Amino acid sequence: MHITAKVDYAVRTLVELAAAGEALAKAEYLANAQTIPHKFLEAVLGDLRRAGMVHSRRGPDGGSATSHTRSARCCGARATG
Repeated sequence: MHITAKVDYAVRTLVELAAAGEALAKAEYLANAQTIPHKFLEAVLGDLRRAGMVHSRRGPDGGSATSHTRSARCCGARATG
């Protein structure tokens, strides 16, 4: 089974966001922590936002965080099913 880079980066991003808890994580931090190209990460975060798995806030105090209920339900079902 082949896992695409986009799926790999999405899972790694969700794991990093889950580890951050309720705190908002900046894209720069996520990219560096998981060695994901920043531009690719922006696309992945956009897809995760549209899927309802991540929410974000713009501005100097902004960042991204998991939308716990949906991400736990979607990822848990796919990981175990």
